Amino acid sequence: MPSMNAYLDDFGKVTVHINRNFFGGRSESFYITGDKGYCTQLLVNGIEEHSGYVRYNLICPAGLVFGTSYQVRESHGLSVPLEYRMIVNTKQFNDRFFYNGDDLGATYHLTHTDFALWAPTAVSVTLRIRNRGNFECYPMSRSDRGVWRKRIISNLKYATYTYFVERNGETVECIDPYGFSSTGNGRESAVIDLDEISRIQDYPVEEITGTDAVIYEANIRDMTSSSLSGTVQHGTFAALAEENTEYEGMPTGLAYLADLGVTHIQLMPVMDYCTVDEFHTELGYNWGYDPMQFVTPEGSYSSDPDNPYARVRELKTLVCKLHKYGLRVCLDVVFNHLYNVETSSFHGVLPYYYFRYNSSGFLSNGTYCGNDVASEKPMVRKFIIDAVRRIMVIYGIDGMRFDLMGILDVDTMNAVRDTAQSVKPSAMIYGEGWDMPTILDSSLKATINNQAKMNGIGHFNDFFRDMIKGKTADDQKYVKGYVTGDLGLSFGTLSALVGNVLKDPYYKRFDQPDKSINAIETHDNSTAWDKMHACCNNEDRTTRQKRQRMMIALTMVAQGVPFIHAGFEFAGTKRNNSNSYNAGDNINQMDWRRAVYNREMIAYTKKAISLRKRYRGFRLHFASQIEKYVRLSVAEGGVIFYEITCSDPANDAQILRVIVNPTFDDRYYNFEPEWRIVFDENGDQKEGTFSEVRVPALSVCVCAK
Repeated sequence: MPSMNAYLDDFGKVTVHINRNFFGGRSESFYITGDKGYCTQLLVNGIEEHSGYVRYNLICPAGLVFGTSYQVRESHGLSVPLEYRMIVNTKQFNDRFFYNGDDLGATYHLTHTDFALWAPTAVSVTLRIRNRGNFECYPMSRSDRGVWRKRIISNLKYATYTYFVERNGETVECIDPYGFSSTGNGRESAVIDLDEISRIQDYPVEEITGTDAVIYEANIRDMTSSSLSGTVQHGTFAALAEENTEYEGMPTGLAYLADLGVTHIQLMPVMDYCTVDEFHTELGYNWGYDPMQFVTPEGSYSSDPDNPYARVRELKTLVCKLHKYGLRVCLDVVFNHLYNVETSSFHGVLPYYYFRYNSSGFLSNGTYCGNDVASEKPMVRKFIIDAVRRIMVIYGIDGMRFDLMGILDVDTMNAVRDTAQSVKPSAMIYGEGWDMPTILDSSLKATINNQAKMNGIGHFNDFFRDMIKGKTADDQKYVKGYVTGDLGLSFGTLSALVGNVLKDPYYKRFDQPDKSINAIETHDNSTAWDKMHACCNNEDRTTRQKRQRMMIALTMVAQGVPFIHAGFEFAGTKRNNSNSYNAGDNINQMDWRRAVYNREMIAYTKKAISLRKRYRGFRLHFASQIEKYVRLSVAEGGVIFYEITCSDPANDAQILRVIVNPTFDDRYYNFEPEWRIVFDENGDQKEGTFSEVRVPALSVCVCAK
């Protein structure tokens, strides 16, 4: 700890900490000094004794001028900069400096580029531009609402830049929080001609959303990092955009995604993150949940990380290529924290504003990543909304999955939904609604508990996962679910199959089915197959394969939004690694050999997806429809009957009857005549009609009439 720190914590309030190693932490008086001989005494309003320092609560003039450098001097002659700290979190500060313009960042024109940076507490800002190898520096001018501006009359299409921001007694170099791209490893932000990017050919895709969607989670690197992927490049945007690749007759990469029948590809984080050296990707691996820049694509996924246009063009090209094959694209976005507060551009530009702090000035850590983004603050909320809009417009994105969404606040997420759907009416917004211990009132958090306050925003439904597969944490890997052998969970599974929208005697969690994102597994934790190594360890491979098929089928027939993690459809394994975020390619890459080995399971998954897309009864959009049309029951032995009475003339069906047999015995049921079996234990439709139906052990059967 330095000898002394001085903080401006409110209008008219200064807090000083003096280290006990400096005159025992004692000072008789304090003064504030500034430019042009300014000097006034600070009044002591309270003294607090702490083990390593003494805290002084001081009264200062309320009219200190933002953008001015001040010093605090104590009685022994020590003088330190006055740091703008908690004052930036006050309502008065936000009222004075909230800026609602849409021009922050670098706006390129052929003849000039406009730079705008929001930095209300800065004393000065200098723009440094590198253009054609030459550096030039330009002082920026402070304008209304704390925005610093500079127009450069020149064609800066291929220029890069940084800001030098003088604040709190020091000058720091920052990249642009609003930067569209950067050089390798985020050294400099880049001016981007967005008109050039908009000319990349896109393909119209029918807009669907909610329960009509089937989401598939994939990682850019994992999809093509294997040498068996058949791609020329590996692990990049461009590699996943390669067409007609295959391994032993099975499609790989883009062709594989297009062949599955899913509607949306959810890409794990593709915006810039910190922990992979973009120039040496062979030296490290990371999923990307350690963000550095929110609007700049990740350079390790580009063909040339030091070319700012490469990463932008290649991500846009990939999205357009996925659209060409009828696949909509959702991005996994990580707005809840930053990898490192001290080195982030946000802290560099305006310290203490973008993150949550407790009353003692320490960072909130509800993310368990060291910091929480303060989404409830007006300019943080604006940044998130602006970032969402820009990403969707530039890249043609169809939806977003919010990592640790419960860290963010309800109003921000509602504004995100409105913004996204103003760009694309069918945009899907969903995320992890876990209740994390961030410093925000529980009523304000975007959690599952507050789902009723967020219409049209989905939440991953861990109840669905835990009922069907069983608990997923490492210390609960032996805990079984309904499909993995605990038949006592049959009634709870009924609640899961209807998206948890029915009230007593069922467990109601959501008010509409499109809020329930139904995932048996995601990138987090063990795969379902690896979990069965523990909870079904006395069973042979064939038995566990049958259970895996049941999990696939139930994901597709359940009300809500089905979600598939890459590899779930072929019993993917991470070799019992339950947290493989940095475990490397061998653990995380798509295992095309395993896919070929389990190609019959992939075929089964495709049939289950087709079943869902064919029959509208599995895709009911409103809770009122589920209440009206669905009947649930548990038969002898824990067998589930799930019946949907919903007219479907296109498929000559009035009733769908799903029978789930989790037992080791075949079951036989006598029905009235004229039932068709449209999905048997192999996912096939049987010829003819039946009055007696056999449901083999460990299988799901769907009948229609």
